Amino acid sequence: MFEGGVFVKSLSMNHTQEDVVAAVLESSAVATTTATSRGVGAMENSSLISVRGAEKVSSGVARGGENGDEPREGGQESVIVEKKGEHAAACKWTIVQFAKVKARALWSRYFEVGGYDCRLLVYPRGDSQALPGYLSIYLQITDPRGSSSSKWDCFASYRLCVVNQRDETKSIQRDSWHRFSGKKKSHGWCDFTPSSTVIDVKGGFMISESVLITAEILILHESVSFSRENEFPANVGPVPEVLSGKFTWKVHNLSLFKEMIKTQKIMSPVFPAGECNLRLSVYQSSVSGVDYLSMCLESKDTEKSSVPERSCWCLFRMSVLNQRVGMNHMHRDSYGRFAADNRSGDNTSLGWNDYMKMADFVTPEMGYLIDDTAVFSASFHVIKESSTVSKNIGPMSVRPSAKKADGYQGKFIWRIENFTRLKDLLKKRKITGLCIKSRRFQVGNRDCRLIVYPRGSLGFHCHV
Repeated sequence: MFEGGVFVKSLSMNHTQEDVVAAVLESSAVATTTATSRGVGAMENSSLISVRGAEKVSSGVARGGENGDEPREGGQESVIVEKKGEHAAACKWTIVQFAKVKARALWSRYFEVGGYDCRLLVYPRGDSQALPGYLSIYLQITDPRGSSSSKWDCFASYRLCVVNQRDETKSIQRDSWHRFSGKKKSHGWCDFTPSSTVIDVKGGFMISESVLITAEILILHESVSFSRENEFPANVGPVPEVLSGKFTWKVHNLSLFKEMIKTQKIMSPVFPAGECNLRLSVYQSSVSGVDYLSMCLESKDTEKSSVPERSCWCLFRMSVLNQRVGMNHMHRDSYGRFAADNRSGDNTSLGWNDYMKMADFVTPEMGYLIDDTAVFSASFHVIKESSTVSKNIGPMSVRPSAKKADGYQGKFIWRIENFTRLKDLLKKRKITGLCIKSRRFQVGNRDCRLIVYPRGSLGFHCHV
């Protein structure tokens, strides 16, 4: 849908506890726009191990692993890793005597992909989040430089599969993506498949008491930079909110994800903007039969907060930077109020499905994709605001049919600082009809907002 002349795309997400191994649910089904098939990209002239014709399981959503004790090894295992370049690998994990395993959970040995340590976690009888009788499988990624560090993160696209060793077309596989970090190291499915399906000797999944689990993993090679306007010395005291800044995200191996972005999305690390944490998302869409590069600016709630309904109004510019000297960058400007969720009616994502044509983006002569590297950026200005709401019960309406709630009266005060500077910024942006919406407030059980047009408005507007 569209709001204020900009495409609005809200991504629905399920959430689990945010703990050491918990992770926000981010299934590939959420980001699918027009395509329904799924695929994992590969290096040039090389494909990752996959089960040809394997069944695509669309039910279920990838989620973070539970915050329990470290899994204990059980049974004998064999792990074979095939590397496809520095940032892609396929893993085959054979677990023998699977039906006799008494341990609650198993994990494979670590293997390296893109400079990170990866391993698989399996709960033969399901973890605490699983439905009774289901098998749970997760991918876990950690930073080998030290598990105590919480500063690292990496984006991965992956596929997990329980292989049917008699008929590969009946194998069960699921795809997802996730940004792993020190606080969210595990991601996968608590209800991957019924355990009875795997251990049934007639089903073909367990041969000679052995079960084969495969994983295909792609790690995004990326670098980021962030600058804020009006930098403050370190000894000034508490660092104020970031109201203006620029975030630059460089992706160095985009071709590895060229198939993945047709059905999923790649996401940048988060950066602060007012009360919110924002991130860039890039994917491919088909609009009127033409393939486009799509870009969104998303709000991401990275931590629990005592501040109710955190939100910020943001004027932003999203760019694809041209890497050839003397050639023009691609810019698009918009605005909106972001929030961590859409319960307040604010946006969790703003951007464009048709940001620019894929043909223009991938053509080397155009300068946007050079040596498999693309550079995206977002510059923003967040208004500094404060508001208060006072409510009191006034005299009841004279209308006989009036409800009691109609008798409430209230007063909402909204303060916008540096309003003149905002107007100066708007003079440089070609945005028509720009308006600033206040936070939501309630009077008489009705949701209300104030809307300000800094450059004036043509015609009469009424917003409730």
